This record gives sequence, C-alpha cells and structure tokens, in this order.
Amino acid sequence: MAQCEQVVTLVDGVISRMRALDAALPARDGVAVFNRVYLAVTEAVDRHLDAGGFPDARAAITLDVRFAERYLAAVDTVREGRPPPACWRPLFQSRHHPG
Repeated sequence: MAQCEQVVTLVDGVISRMRALDAALPARDGVAVFNRVYLAVTEAVDRHLDAGGFPDARAAITLDVRFAERYLAAVDTVREGRPPPACWRPLFQSRHHPG
C-alpha cells in the first residue's frame, strides 16, 4: 500500500501544478478554460480514489497522472517557445479564439 500512497502523492502534485496554472493564466485564455475543466476532473478522480471507488486504484492513478503529466509537459513546451506535441496543438492554436 505504501507504493499506492506514493503514487497518490503524484496526483496531489499534478493538482497543485494545475491550480498554479489556473492562477497564472488569464481567465478567458482557452488553455485556462481547458485547465479548469481538467482540474475539476482530476480532483473528482482524486475524491473517487479516496473513497475507494476504483477496482484498480493503482491503474486509475497511473492513467490520471500520466495524462496530466503529458498535458503539463505540453504547457511547459509552449512556455519555452517550442511547438507542443501534435495532439495538443489545437488547444494552443485556438487558445485566444473567442467562444
């Protein structure tokens, strides 16, 4: 169970990063909007984990953290002035589009 607790700490880490990103981005930025939705989903997964709601908590945590890390890596890549991976390009290309 100690290994599972270590991985849960990773969930807390990605939640912290997403909260910091939420605070740093303008509210109407498309990445901020996506981030708020994704943060809400990640927090819901975390609550479900705490309640024992997944048959394989370790698999749920791994999926949650890996996907979040890929999203956050794309954010970092764009901040460094480099293009994001292809799967994230639509988000970053349309981040300032109204609506």
